[in-house]
Amino acid sequence: MAKDINLPNLLIVGAAKSGTTSLHNYLNQHPDIYMSEHKEPHFLINSDIGVKRVHKAVIELNDYKEMFMTDDSYKYKGESSVMYLAFPEICIKNIKRFLMKDIKIIIMLRNPVERAFAGYLHNLRYNPSEILSFEDAIDQSEARYHIEKDMTPDTRYLHVGMYSSQVKLFVDTFNENVHVILYDDYVRDINSCINEVFDFLDVERVPVDTSRRHMVGGWMFKNKILRDLFISQNKIKSIVKKLLSNKVLRNSVKNRLMNLSISKTPEMSKKIRDRLVKYYKDDIIELSELLKRDLGNWLK
Repeated sequence: MAKDINLPNLLIVGAAKSGTTSLHNYLNQHPDIYMSEHKEPHFLINSDIGVKRVHKAVIELNDYKEMFMTDDSYKYKGESSVMYLAFPEICIKNIKRFLMKDIKIIIMLRNPVERAFAGYLHNLRYNPSEILSFEDAIDQSEARYHIEKDMTPDTRYLHVGMYSSQVKLFVDTFNENVHVILYDDYVRDINSCINEVFDFLDVERVPVDTSRRHMVGGWMFKNKILRDLFISQNKIKSIVKKLLSNKVLRNSVKNRLMNLSISKTPEMSKKIRDRLVKYYKDDIIELSELLKRDLGNWLK
């Protein structure tokens, strides 16, 4: 199969809420790397899992190629779709179908207990379909995903964090072309992690501005009415847009209203944390053996 310069040769496949957005943007600063402007296209799984499940999904191959129609001088053209990791069989099948066999794959992994809660809080902020408490969302996540055909896969809070078999499939298939980053390491020394990625990609280590934060959490809307007002399409937003035609002024007003409408996120209860640690324990041990890394902190 001839190399198609309008298809990616670099993928960040997950996991969700593990630093992928920031890494995507930091890699894009490298002169030899182009990361797509459209993050989370999920082209490699959309047709298999259901085309209504992913927001701003890319379905057609030609649309996917258009994402990478840029300067041909780049050594890497990449994209980040965090649900690829959660559907390894589908993703790998379509990598083999559409992309090059020597593709580079980056996997970022966060403590699955923390990741599940962060994923829930993210949906509580941005997904009007998420109306349950965290405990109820965990209990119902698989059933509602399979029943509701437009339910986004990132609401599968437990499944997404079952890393060991997911990572193993990618490693067994792509071997040394897979690079795994632990979120704990990334937070502790982000520049060292980025340099390790540059080494993995065999590109020059260059300075990267890591001062800007991406997809910052830690907040939630004070109530469902305020959330729906901000994130759903509604008449009030349309009226405000007409009255405030100046985009800068409109965003300024929006930011002020947002600050009045949000509060700090709650802590995960000890009861649920203990439950999740027990749920993930065996998988964490398997992952630890696979990566040859001590993941004992994830079991606390």
